[in-house]
Amino acid sequence: MKKVIALLGAAVFLDIAPAMASDFPTYGSLYNIEWCPCNPEEPFDENGSVVMGKTVMCPCNKLYSGYKKGFDEDIRDIKRAANNQLRKLNYFKYYVGFDYNIAKQSSASSNLTFDDIHFAQSPIHINSDSIIDDQDNLSFVLGARVSKYWGLEAFYETTYEDNNTTQIDNNTINNVDYYMMNDYLTSYRAFGVDFIGYIPLSSFFDILGSLGVAQYKFENSTRFSVYNIDGTQLVDVIGQNFDEDKIGWRVAAGAQMNIAEGVALRAMYRYISLGGDLVDDMKEFSIGVRFLF
Repeated sequence: MKKVIALLGAAVFLDIAPAMASDFPTYGSLYNIEWCPCNPEEPFDENGSVVMGKTVMCPCNKLYSGYKKGFDEDIRDIKRAANNQLRKLNYFKYYVGFDYNIAKQSSASSNLTFDDIHFAQSPIHINSDSIIDDQDNLSFVLGARVSKYWGLEAFYETTYEDNNTTQIDNNTINNVDYYMMNDYLTSYRAFGVDFIGYIPLSSFFDILGSLGVAQYKFENSTRFSVYNIDGTQLVDVIGQNFDEDKIGWRVAAGAQMNIAEGVALRAMYRYISLGGDLVDDMKEFSIGVRFLF
């Protein structure tokens, strides 16, 4: 009877032993360690050191803490590099802006000649210095600061109002009963692109330099009017246009102050080389605002 009971007990034990073995926690599952450099590719090794992707220890040299410290330092380096790159990317800004400009023009030649005025006894010679003057203009800009040190800017510029010059001509018509009035209107429009260089002195202040090219369209006209001597009657009038298109090279220096998040004030002094028949070059001072996003 005792032998029967012993055999039954052994059978039961042998029957439930595999189940007990499968339910018993393995050595590796007791530890929450992510990986072991000794065996990075296999889910486990013959020593049972890696179980279900968790490691109880590094069987190669038992220096897991050293490996983990190096791994944490690598993670910190990656995060630091990412943050540095993010700071660089933060300099990339699109923006729109507006400038108010004062342009001083220099004439290209000493005289302009009009030789097809039918009531003039001889060609009319006009000193070009007398019909060009400082002109205010407004410009709209669209740009991008690509990095900490450079950017690109496209602009469209137009004169705020035409420059109007009126001259009494007592020499062209030699007649005591008449006199001539000459009116000159000059204006221009421009569009182009500037390469902008930045020298950051602080997060609030930048020194700027720019180099660019633009198409300048000068719209010039004249009106020659003949009046009787008392000025009560217009006897004759002739109008002429002498427009001019020129490509101008631009170079400038200035500064920018970042007064608020996404808002900057800018001041620039610019030289523009034109080489036209009427205007040889311009010196321009501008102040403006930029809205960054």
